[in-house]
Amino acid sequence: MNRRKSPPEQRDPPTGRLVLVEYYLTGDQALVFFVTAEGAEPALVSLPVDTGELAALVVRLALALDRVAEDPAALEQATAVLGHPVLVSLVAPVLDRVRPGDRICLVPHGPLHRVPLHAVPCRGVRLADAHPVVYTPSAAVLRYCQANRRGARSTALVVADPPGTEPLTFGMVHAAALTGRFDADRMQGPEASRAALLRRLGGPAPDAVTAGAGHRPPPGILHVGAHGVFDPEEPMASGVELADGRLTATDILGLRLTGTLVVLAACRTGVSDTRPGDELLGLIRALLHAGAPAVLVSLWKVDELSTAMLLDEFYRGLGDGSPAVVALHRAQSWLRRRTVADVLAYVGQARDSAGAAHPAAARLALAEARIRLVAQDFVGAASTARAALTLAGTARDRRRVESVLHRARFLAGADVRVPVDLSRRLYDNFFFWAPFVLVGDWD
Repeated sequence: MNRRKSPPEQRDPPTGRLVLVEYYLTGDQALVFFVTAEGAEPALVSLPVDTGELAALVVRLALALDRVAEDPAALEQATAVLGHPVLVSLVAPVLDRVRPGDRICLVPHGPLHRVPLHAVPCRGVRLADAHPVVYTPSAAVLRYCQANRRGARSTALVVADPPGTEPLTFGMVHAAALTGRFDADRMQGPEASRAALLRRLGGPAPDAVTAGAGHRPPPGILHVGAHGVFDPEEPMASGVELADGRLTATDILGLRLTGTLVVLAACRTGVSDTRPGDELLGLIRALLHAGAPAVLVSLWKVDELSTAMLLDEFYRGLGDGSPAVVALHRAQSWLRRRTVADVLAYVGQARDSAGAAHPAAARLALAEARIRLVAQDFVGAASTARAALTLAGTARDRRRVESVLHRARFLAGADVRVPVDLSRRLYDNFFFWAPFVLVGDWD
């Protein structure tokens, strides 16, 4: 275990109000309720919305987001759908009623659980531009989550890079971000198993006698860096793939996570199935039921590099004592400002830290080559791709590298004279900074 001093006890004092915004969809209307501490009763806005059209939009958005890695045109499609007038109309009343410094708690309904409402553009701005945003399944769940607060977070448990699945390129970066700022235990590689995690976090809370016999309280942060799976046929079978099989939502119901902020650094961990009564089935429900006051989860297949940078900055904020929603908001704003030069420096540090023997070394080099292509540094991209090819250990990695290498060589050989642009912002599109949402309590 790495021993570090605990995060400072002081917290960023809340500024402004907490504004609870709850949506309810009928057949042809969206009812938006606004609740603040100063209001004697909720304010209500009624909007004409065809819920069938809304559901179709959400499906189009989800499909486009999941194709981005294979089809760059899908990014433009997803961006267009997110700016659709129907979605804009649902966000406009919120922007009209919030004040500078307010924190926003969104309670989606039906298909809106799949929409990053904080990233919907409206009149040139987004909710996340100026406001920390947290989501919750209901006001009752929010009260339950607040009851599970446990004070300042000083410990962490990192579960990362289980064998048997394709290694996450930046798994070791996530682990380093935590172990450098908190008292952290690692379960990595073969130790990142379902059985070990169930032993570590399962069972009743330790009493004074058993606490001295090796039983430990739940960690302040549980970070799981593994591949996520959503099972639409059996949502409670959704989960994350660990060394000895899938840790499912059903498994998580039996864990002891009171006071633990859970971060699932995987794809689509925030996707749930909605049943009558707007009951959510999936990982979020299971984690909150197990006592986690909040969970950080993703709504779509994420980009690994931007995710690593986002989480690194998020953990920096937590380590400095910021509430989780503030740390996330600041990390999102920070990521949107990162330039090509910033990202190249980040990848270079990750490559140096990992070394050539690391299983992800080829993909780290490939990530750098792709960024150099975006910056129109075709010679540099070809050189980095050649290095990646010597490190590639699987046929799949070699195919990826060869594709980038052929393109870089062609452009470099074509004597295309364009200036290398290191000042371009890489991650200002919502696809990169908005996939992770905090669900539950904001602290």
